[in-house]
Amino acid sequence: MTSRERVKQAVNHRESDRVPIDLGGMRSTGIATITYNKLRKKLGIDKSLSRMYDFIQQLAYPEKEVMERFHIDAIDAGQAFLKKDRNWREWTMDDGSKCLIPKYLNIDIDKSSTVFLKDNNDIVLGKKPSSSLYVDQIYWVYKDLPQIPEIIRDEELSMNMWSIPCPEGTVDIFDDDQFELFKNNIKNLHENTDYAIMLAVGCNLFEKGTYIRGFDNFLVDIYTDREGVERLHAKLMEKYFMLLDRILKGVGDYVDILIFGGDDLGYTQAGFMSPDKFKEIFKPKFKKMWDFVHTNSNCKVFLHSCGSIYEYISHLIDAGVDILNPVQTTAANMEPQKLKREFGKDVTFWGGGCNTIDVLPSKTPEEVKEDVKRRMEIFAKDGGFVFNQIHNVLSDVPPENVIAMLDAAYEYGKY
Repeated sequence: MTSRERVKQAVNHRESDRVPIDLGGMRSTGIATITYNKLRKKLGIDKSLSRMYDFIQQLAYPEKEVMERFHIDAIDAGQAFLKKDRNWREWTMDDGSKCLIPKYLNIDIDKSSTVFLKDNNDIVLGKKPSSSLYVDQIYWVYKDLPQIPEIIRDEELSMNMWSIPCPEGTVDIFDDDQFELFKNNIKNLHENTDYAIMLAVGCNLFEKGTYIRGFDNFLVDIYTDREGVERLHAKLMEKYFMLLDRILKGVGDYVDILIFGGDDLGYTQAGFMSPDKFKEIFKPKFKKMWDFVHTNSNCKVFLHSCGSIYEYISHLIDAGVDILNPVQTTAANMEPQKLKREFGKDVTFWGGGCNTIDVLPSKTPEEVKEDVKRRMEIFAKDGGFVFNQIHNVLSDVPPENVIAMLDAAYEYGKY
């Protein structure tokens, strides 16, 4: 059975030979470059520099040798563009190890070694202090306004650090020549590998509002400025449907999973809004987009949403989501048994396979394996599960624990 077939079986809630495994199929299922460099050294495959495609979260693309070693079944469509070596340059990580980063990134470094991430107009969107491992957003285009403006300009919607693209995002898909290259690269990835191909389309609604207005402001907007939120969403939805139409017509036959989000709807204790408010404002728009995907392709809809989202899951299923990630079982009301029992027949859990807070960074390899085994026993039955840890493997994880986790996923995932 090929990896692509295995993932399709799982997402269609059927058992196959084993549970599929993901590492780095999207921006929230990956591995920090510092840990990845240590892992490569441990495995003896560090002859070339790793590629840190996500500068904000400092994530590396897993390469072929690593994916084969750990039986990985899914791949980020961005890996179709890695042959363009001219698009990368060398970078030194906080621990002194080397990697490559996208050359187009607009970066400044001050005397205190603080890194500033800027857009093409030299507006500073994010910064990474020397004491930090990640980039923090520091600019919100509408943050200082009393409410969402009446006129929302296209260029303002992209003025946040999360709109700075990955290497694949440097292609303007509305430019016919560039889009042809985009299509051909993804087609080649489809035809020359058997991975399940994952393509991030963004199209988020809640987080996009927070990126533009600031987190506190947008939460207040949801309750006090419904007209403004609807105005913003109408503008976003117009752009999103143009994007989805273009992508599905161009590469819909070559992509298996479309990634919506992240759209983190919760924190560790609860959701960010009442279920009624979610149902009223967000659910109809998700449904409209996801119905469009299902009507116009065979792609599955993947939503990344952190936190305690239990109260939203039935609404998300009703709206048409196929896959949920990262399955944050360490959050309130997100116990694995409960999720599998109540929703396991209707949605695929892509994540939840290892505790990345209390286990993966600090326990022994044997304890990591036990955690994976216990979770596999809960989630794997009857399909509907793709193994991945809860969110990304961070920079404090020993490489021995990464090996233990992924080897356990393969060992205990066999049906």
